Amino acid sequence: MIDRFFSAGGPHPAPAWIDACDEVQARFGELWLKGHNRDRFVAMVVRNVRHGLRRAGVTGVTVSVAHGRLRLKPQKPSDLSILAHILADTPGLTWVQPVVRVPHDTAAVQAAALRLAAATWTTPGPFAVKARRSAKNAPLRSEALAAAVGSALAVATGRSVDLSAPAWRMYVDVSRDDVTLWAHQVPAPRGLPVGTAGTALLLLSGGFDSPVAGYQMQNRGCRLDAVHFHSPPFVSPASRDKVLDLARVLAARQGPLAVHVVPFTAIQVGIRDAAPERLRVVLYRRFMYRIADALAASRGAEALCAGESLGQVASQTLSHLSAVDAVTTRTTLRPLLGCDKQTIIDAAHQVGTYDISVRPADDACALFVPASPATRTPLSLIEAVEQHLPVAAWVEAALEGLERTVVGSEAEA
Repeated sequence: MIDRFFSAGGPHPAPAWIDACDEVQARFGELWLKGHNRDRFVAMVVRNVRHGLRRAGVTGVTVSVAHGRLRLKPQKPSDLSILAHILADTPGLTWVQPVVRVPHDTAAVQAAALRLAAATWTTPGPFAVKARRSAKNAPLRSEALAAAVGSALAVATGRSVDLSAPAWRMYVDVSRDDVTLWAHQVPAPRGLPVGTAGTALLLLSGGFDSPVAGYQMQNRGCRLDAVHFHSPPFVSPASRDKVLDLARVLAARQGPLAVHVVPFTAIQVGIRDAAPERLRVVLYRRFMYRIADALAASRGAEALCAGESLGQVASQTLSHLSAVDAVTTRTTLRPLLGCDKQTIIDAAHQVGTYDISVRPADDACALFVPASPATRTPLSLIEAVEQHLPVAAWVEAALEGLERTVVGSEAEA
């Protein structure tokens, strides 16, 4: 779970100021560029949020869309922090704001602003009031309301006003129906709702890169399935458990996610015993991609997704990426291609996968990867080596032996 909204202290910590709020709202992002398709994109955001609510076990939440905002009003105020966490990790949204709603009455607006400031403004410093009137026929004008609220806050708190560099802000939005106030907001992922861009099959390992890549493609609207290549007895069940836990993080944003665990030991041993040592890495990857491509076809996935970063390891050079792409029939999405390792690790912290990825687990690399793998290999040489390997039989056996586990279902939550 992304912990951008509140300080550490539990999965859904509730700061004292949350008690001053009534509900949570979020703004839509680039969905408003979608023209006649806008309603479909908004409906998908709502679907994903409702799934998050069910997984969190939160009931009695009123979900509505009004004035370009997604609104969540809980029956129990104690659920507000959970709602905020869910919205803050929902692609298609930009800003998340716990809010107070009051009628079109200046005194009521001032009282709500004082209550929010008392709960939220915990350190000294000047403030600013930012008021807007989203409905031009609303009875209260934004300039007059900002002045009235600012005056009341200055008197009650003793703070000065600084419109250019305030330490604290009070936001006031006047709509046709009521007035909304908030004093705290955080960014959501932006992007497009998960499910609006089709399905991609993620090649998911237990490391940092692939779950971050999957997260990035979810932010562009891709729903994910996953495939993991497992090599028992050279790796323990702990490595498989790591992958399933990583998949659960991604499933929280989209709903059930199928993880296909493919037995890969026989292929690795076969390549180790029959192929030149320096070519093992690229051969392993070509077999992984053949299997993933076939699995994607059977699952209706339109693309593959991988966490490769250009030049990071021997299999991720331009030469070997091209060699890998030569065995697939669909596009491979590589959102991390231009990222360095530290950027990816930083992203893993934000995504919420870092602590899982660093968990110790056995690794077959020491046994199967040569000390000096090739970084540039002519495709003709790779294909010549593969002519002596039972390529089709190995791929078929791996697909027959795969195990499918669905994570992120409401029953699992």
